[in-house]
Amino acid sequence: MDRTRRETLGLVGGLAATVLGGCLAPEAGDDGSGGSDGGATTPTHPTPRNGTDRGTPTDTEGGTPTRTANGLPDGVERVDAPPHDIEEPTCSGEKENEDYDPLYLCANMPAEPSLAFDQRPTRGTVFRDEGLQFSPADDSGGNGDQLYATLLTGPDDVDRLDDDGDEIHAFVSETDFERRAVFVVQTGWGSGSILPHLKRIEATDTGIHAFGCHTRPCVYTADYTARTTVARFERPDALNSGVVSLTVDPSTRYNVATGEGVVTIDR
Repeated sequence: MDRTRRETLGLVGGLAATVLGGCLAPEAGDDGSGGSDGGATTPTHPTPRNGTDRGTPTDTEGGTPTRTANGLPDGVERVDAPPHDIEEPTCSGEKENEDYDPLYLCANMPAEPSLAFDQRPTRGTVFRDEGLQFSPADDSGGNGDQLYATLLTGPDDVDRLDDDGDEIHAFVSETDFERRAVFVVQTGWGSGSILPHLKRIEATDTGIHAFGCHTRPCVYTADYTARTTVARFERPDALNSGVVSLTVDPSTRYNVATGEGVVTIDR
């Protein structure tokens, strides 16, 4: 399989349910994500997926002493419903829309308790030989959504990253691994303006549990790529595992753990 290298992989008409002529996609920072610009534009608003099998909402604090066979903490379902209220704003179809919040999926999500962290979202993949990889099946819609999560805990882990001199590579390289560590979350595939964003990172008995959402800009690009956020966080007492709970639409949240490899979730 040929892996993406942060560039878009072609236009996919299936990303757009409706075309609103004359509008442009958000430029860097317009969606609140800090991501770079890229790809052609499709002035449409993503439609949430329906009919996904969901488990019990879980947003537990504290330790996770046992894990299920798929690597998730005991009691955490692969797919569940967000445990916080979500109010979806109205999209006018215009780039400048002051009333529209691209982070509305995270708006009512608690921000505390959390370890201190900062993050850098980006289009594409960031690793040399791991994480999401592109295949022809992805270009035709694939078999479902894909996610990947991993921890970078020491200077040697910088070598896992692609593109020496790249912004993400520099961000991780500058990490003081005595005091901090890095959590990488990837999702795919689709518009590069729909990026993973973390709201908080809790310490657990064995590591961390991060909570976040996809950005949902009113106007979004029609490129087709993996999406990544790289979070540099305050190192907790124990750091053997990580979990991310990512809200992807008003009724759906995905839960993925480090050590699972690439996880595919059927739509």
